[in-house]
Amino acid sequence: MNYTIRPELLGDIFAVPSEVVDRHIRLAGSAQLKVLLWALRGARGHFDPEACAAAIGLPAADCADAMQYWEQTGVLLPLDAPGTAPTVSETPPLSGSPAPEPTAPPAAPAAPAVPRPRAVKPQMKEVVSRQKSSPDFAYLLDTASARLGKPITNGDMETLLYLYDTAGLPVEVILMVIEYAVAMSKGKMRYIEKVALDWADREIDTIGKAEEHLCRLERRRQSWASFATLCGVSQSPTAAQQDAAERWIADWAMPEALLRLAYDYCMDKTGKFNSSYMDKVLERWHREGIMDEAQAAETLGGSKKKKAPRKTSFDLDEYEKMVMTYTPVYKEE
Repeated sequence: MNYTIRPELLGDIFAVPSEVVDRHIRLAGSAQLKVLLWALRGARGHFDPEACAAAIGLPAADCADAMQYWEQTGVLLPLDAPGTAPTVSETPPLSGSPAPEPTAPPAAPAAPAVPRPRAVKPQMKEVVSRQKSSPDFAYLLDTASARLGKPITNGDMETLLYLYDTAGLPVEVILMVIEYAVAMSKGKMRYIEKVALDWADREIDTIGKAEEHLCRLERRRQSWASFATLCGVSQSPTAAQQDAAERWIADWAMPEALLRLAYDYCMDKTGKFNSSYMDKVLERWHREGIMDEAQAAETLGGSKKKKAPRKTSFDLDEYEKMVMTYTPVYKEE
């Protein structure tokens, strides 16, 4: 489809920063985009949630929440924030004096990394409209309910539309997230949303990428299960401990004897299971190509020569001979 803007509309335009499209078009929700467009169009540096609500048809509280997204990401700055003051004096020059050269504004500091803002999710009326206009989204709602094994609530539908429209994940990828959550016995929509947004951040947006990621998760899970069974560790693992187990078993192919030796050494030295401590021991063996238990034990001082037995004050051979030939003498009382 080719298009052009109606010429008479070009007489009344306003600027939208390119970053809004380049970086935030997938992350920002519809409410956040509406609020920003309204603010850029006519707010003139002052944001009134009530006026915004009347203009775009959303509650004032939602408008205020949406505005926070643009502040937290650094697109909009408060007027008293550093770097927003004018850089050229507005005082006119004295008569006969040359006008001062305008100074270039300082380079804007890089926007600090901020946590993902709280999502402003679509409302139910948007869900119904999207369900009617998008066969893919309608299929997502029907299939999600079937795979979860229960009817989905209005809030669940709003979350799914948020993942589909705002996070930009394809239907088949969202369904893979749901299957993964159900397989992990965590089929709650809050967990599904958390995993899906993590996938979106990692750009896992195709079936191929999702399958590769799930294979790695399964390898990681199996590695920890094998290690925990071998060493009798019953605690729930942290992400770092699972990563370490995957490295030891799947990447370095450490023999069971060496894993057990490193675990026992760690317990002797620290009194508890410490994956970081174990990792240093196993990393040295992997780096030096040690795969033999005896060699590994030697690096830990486990094969030192035994100390010579302490000399006694009598001859053991003579003592044994004396015992064998001794005849007791009983005395009458």
